[in-house]
Amino acid sequence: MAKIAGHIARKQARRARINARLPVNVGGERGVTRDISTTGMFIIQSTPYEMGSRVDFWLDMDTPEGKVKLCCEGEVMRVEELDGKIGIGVRILSQDRKSHA
Repeated sequence: MAKIAGHIARKQARRARINARLPVNVGGERGVTRDISTTGMFIIQSTPYEMGSRVDFWLDMDTPEGKVKLCCEGEVMRVEELDGKIGIGVRILSQDRKSHA
């Protein structure tokens, strides 16, 4: 039963994606998100990455409390070629919120 519950939870997490075009910085390169969820995001940028590789990325977000820089470490779970750009699906491994002064 736990195996089925885990599968359902993963499917629900996939459905919880929000289409969002936000500027993101991946390893020093600018990109843009295509969609985000509580566990990851899909990022379009120019540098190819290997499946399973670790990436550091950050994005600036406006929140009710003010501007926040979300700094993350992630694992590349998917790689796609998209009209001269590279799309990477990244699972968030860790994150840290930093308020802008």
